[in-house]
Amino acid sequence: MKFITVLTWLTFILLFSGCESEEIVNVELVYEEYTVVQAELIPGKYFPGVRFTRTLPLGVPYNIKDAEIKNITAYLRINGVQVIPLIYTADGLYKPKYDFYIDEGDTYELFAEHGEKYIYSITIIPLKPEVTSTNYDGNDYHLYADVNAKIDEVYAALWMVSVGNAIRAETFHSVASSDDQNSTVRVRTSPIPEEFLSGIYSGNRRIQVYALDKSFKNYFYTRNSGQQINDPFIQGTGGAVEWNVQGDKVIGLFIGVTPGDIIEVF
Repeated sequence: MKFITVLTWLTFILLFSGCESEEIVNVELVYEEYTVVQAELIPGKYFPGVRFTRTLPLGVPYNIKDAEIKNITAYLRINGVQVIPLIYTADGLYKPKYDFYIDEGDTYELFAEHGEKYIYSITIIPLKPEVTSTNYDGNDYHLYADVNAKIDEVYAALWMVSVGNAIRAETFHSVASSDDQNSTVRVRTSPIPEEFLSGIYSGNRRIQVYALDKSFKNYFYTRNSGQQINDPFIQGTGGAVEWNVQGDKVIGLFIGVTPGDIIEVF
């Protein structure tokens, strides 16, 4: 699941990297500290904990010891009933006292307090995606999959090539969803690189579909909103990144993710 971490941190970099200007900007004046929340909840695995860090001033090299937050009070509420406190361990990671497995279909709420700042998030752990068919399009070099959709989930996919060491796409191409509980949606991967298109890779191209909490879709399609526009004559898309955590100057993802089977595409 490292690709979601990459997406998240790329967005952090875009949000808080240096800005170009015709005037000299005082870094200390433009810096605002944000609390960063990060957790990927995968069914069948132990709850991984929640990482709380802070953004650092522009020009300051990233160091987890400088970024971590140690004095947060946090707990989980599962299915509106079970309450589990989270305890600081190291590097900003807060974990329960005892390990427990994440189950499909459960609802997780995160409550946290840091000084006078309150943080909240909620996510549903999706069911394993039901793929009904797959296809390889030799015209645009994408892999496709049709998935039985559920209204509280969204779907995305990665391509894989398994010759020697398996190679996979680093990011999703798009996110698909449906408002109809009994519908089918089509997801596609990013284009397979040219070096993996020759005949020797036939039978070695694979697709893996992921089901994610529906809030991931808003994040995915706004994740570049903070990107710097270098050409002053081009209007940016505007808007803010839609994270699924709430709180004053709080960003990040507390998200349920369920990987599907790895399927060979002929």
